[in-house]
Amino acid sequence: MLKGHYTDVREDSPARADMQATIRWLIAGRDGAEHFAMRVIEVRQRGAKIPLHRHDYEHEIFVFAGRGELLETEGSRPLVPGDFVFVRANELHGFANAADEPFRFICVIPIRE
Repeated sequence: MLKGHYTDVREDSPARADMQATIRWLIAGRDGAEHFAMRVIEVRQRGAKIPLHRHDYEHEIFVFAGRGELLETEGSRPLVPGDFVFVRANELHGFANAADEPFRFICVIPIRE
């Protein structure tokens, strides 16, 4: 069994340079996880964002700190701690920080080989 605190996990830059966020891979294949990876994404500054993008897999989001926005092709919707989002495969989505404190959320994705 693995137990830890998210702040003890190394903070990395995301794969795409236009994403104004950091990522912490809490649980991944390296830990023996076979099906899902859990990450914490942090968008630090008001107005910083992860622009609209898509993946060929679904993922689940749970907001636990700050205030943000869910970016969609039709506009945006507010996100606050306790909110969750289900993003279907190939669905355009993005996130933005809507406050002066960091916006943090958990993102669960399938592990892919």
